[in-house]
Amino acid sequence: MVIKARLGAVLLSALVFALPAGITLTLKHQGEQAIAAKVHLQAALTELRIQDALEWRAISDRVPFADVRQELSAARRRGSNQLSKAGSLGLSSAAVDRIVQLSTSYSQAVDEEVRLLSLGQQEQALRFDEDQVDPAFQRILPVVENAGQELERDAQRAQSLSDFGVLLTVLLFLTLVSVVQSRRRRAEVRDQTKRQGEARYRSLINQSSDLVLVVDRGGLASFLSPSAERLFASLSAVPGARQRADVLPVNLISAVDPQDQARLSAALQTSDPGRETDLEVQLTGPQGVLTFALSIQDLTTEPSVGGLVVTAHDITDRLALQGEMEHRALHDPLTGLPNRTLLNDRIEQSLRADVRAGSSTGLLLLDLDRFKQINDTFGHHHGDEVLIQVGPRLARVLRDGDTVARLAGDEFVVLLPNAGVAADLNVIAAKLQAVLEVPFHVEGVELDVEVSIGVVRSGEDGLDASTLLQRADVAMYAAKTQNLGVSLYDAAADGHSPARLALFGDLRRALERGELILLYQPKVCIQTGDVVGVEALVRWEHPERGLVLPDEFIPFTEHTGLIGPLTHHVLDVALAQARQWCDAGRPLPVSVNLSARNLLDVGLPAQVAELLAARGVAPELLHLEVTESAIMTEPVRAQQILEQLAALGVLLSIDDFGAGYTSLSQLKNLPVSELKIDKSFVMTMTEDHSNALIVRSVVDLGHNLGYTLVAEGVETEQALTALAGLGCDVAQGYHLSRPITAAAFDTWRSERAPSRLTANHV
Repeated sequence: MVIKARLGAVLLSALVFALPAGITLTLKHQGEQAIAAKVHLQAALTELRIQDALEWRAISDRVPFADVRQELSAARRRGSNQLSKAGSLGLSSAAVDRIVQLSTSYSQAVDEEVRLLSLGQQEQALRFDEDQVDPAFQRILPVVENAGQELERDAQRAQSLSDFGVLLTVLLFLTLVSVVQSRRRRAEVRDQTKRQGEARYRSLINQSSDLVLVVDRGGLASFLSPSAERLFASLSAVPGARQRADVLPVNLISAVDPQDQARLSAALQTSDPGRETDLEVQLTGPQGVLTFALSIQDLTTEPSVGGLVVTAHDITDRLALQGEMEHRALHDPLTGLPNRTLLNDRIEQSLRADVRAGSSTGLLLLDLDRFKQINDTFGHHHGDEVLIQVGPRLARVLRDGDTVARLAGDEFVVLLPNAGVAADLNVIAAKLQAVLEVPFHVEGVELDVEVSIGVVRSGEDGLDASTLLQRADVAMYAAKTQNLGVSLYDAAADGHSPARLALFGDLRRALERGELILLYQPKVCIQTGDVVGVEALVRWEHPERGLVLPDEFIPFTEHTGLIGPLTHHVLDVALAQARQWCDAGRPLPVSVNLSARNLLDVGLPAQVAELLAARGVAPELLHLEVTESAIMTEPVRAQQILEQLAALGVLLSIDDFGAGYTSLSQLKNLPVSELKIDKSFVMTMTEDHSNALIVRSVVDLGHNLGYTLVAEGVETEQALTALAGLGCDVAQGYHLSRPITAAAFDTWRSERAPSRLTANHV
């Protein structure tokens, strides 16, 4: 009985001791798993940060996008493995699923961004990065942080319960041994993973061009990444490479420009662990002023950091690119002067100021007389040089707050805020007239230019930009036709001058009498030399004035309502000629230009369909050309008209591409198949490296979007050879043939060798 009692006591004692010990060991194991799960979760987050760094290096053009694809894929695989391990060790399935979902969305956004980069769509990729990629990445961070906190709480609960079990266990020694061993294993796992993560993160920092600093709230740095060391060494004007010990100490606040120091100091002082602070600062380096986007994260409570982590991205080039794009959208590409868009904005601002101050705004419309003779005699290069010199000359006699803008061609506008009375405007116009009468010097040639100026004043002549510009045009036309030089707007003469009525009657009768003829300029395939089409160009054979070019009467037709009948006439004659070429067994596409007014005519598609049917011409043999500026007049209606024309089977081209305001987002939505590069770039591409780059960019862009590229203004063999080297598809210009009659074109076409391009001038 005694033996049995002792055996029972031993068993009971063992049971009493073993049960708490077993529970304690189980709880310890659960705590270890929770900690290991958190470590793997942090490793997964590290891989996401690596993806973010790789993506930024690609979008900021530091490395080619193709070089980061493989690294992105590897980082994603490693992150997925770490997340799976965290799930197997205690991370809830709901948290795993949520993180996987957000990571997948972020990866898809990065892939789309890389795809845009591969297509050369840098601007869209930048916008997509800001609108989609960065937000997708930011959505992941709080989810991972919450999951990590939950794992930490699980580990703490397990630790607390296990400690309580220890207090109840007599066999303290065995339990303490278990605790020590479990903690040692947990520390080893944590330290090993931490060392791996730190090594990977340190490698990334060492290779990154972004700056990483650890600073205190006063801006004093205790750590600089290699790229930061190099930058601050250069700011110290010390030649050669610098070691970390030589660079430190560095005060970040003192290093930035004085205008940014207060904002940066406030950001460092108010930063807290619950959020990241973002701001932009500038500093001056050996190569000029640099702009950095800073991100400040408070890790002062982290023992391994103990400070504020500042990450800085150099966004100088990106801001410069954005500024250049904004400048191009608002300025004339040839002269650099404000274009119509910017001019309208400044007119409206001046008119609003008039209301507040009780002042008036002056508007002067200048048109260069006989400017076309310069282009015809000396070439467009000389004409362009004259146009470039006009703006600086006008500015000499104007105030700092006045604006000189170029509307189109040889038309300029001078905006005079707070202009005074009409007599004052007349005096200023006389000064502008005088400064332009001084001969222009272009490549050793003296060129004389005269100017006609129309003058209007807000209030009495109009209350909005559109009315003032229209009436300034009326006044300018009166100055030109009556040889006045300068003319103030006269409401009584608007639309009723004998000259305008005579011209209107002549043009209307010209349509009836067949005085408007078409000339045809060939379009030739650069690679094969085959004639692939012609452009129909209208001319007016005036019985008294002789041959009148379209620049002289097309604008008039747009103001008088004759543009509709004129377009109908040109389309009919061009399609009749296309029918003749079909009947002769030599069909050829014919291109016809449309004006901005045509794109506002809802009846145009039906008219084109009727003419195609009447002449029996296949729709694909008709190409309709529209300029970028015509599309931008009323883009919504223009898009509708173009889509209806494309539905007929007619092919559409954008004429003078590169000189207008079409954005890439608009371009990809237009139903066009052809881009015609503006001749101002083509004619000087062999002498002007910038224009050559523009032509190359347009060719690459057009081909990437599936368009045929046509170069206008091909006037030399050198230009033709350069275009062939760039892969341009079609050439058109005087080097191949001037615009000629249909009969002369047939002869030219029959006599030329189709297998190669020639320099045949007619």
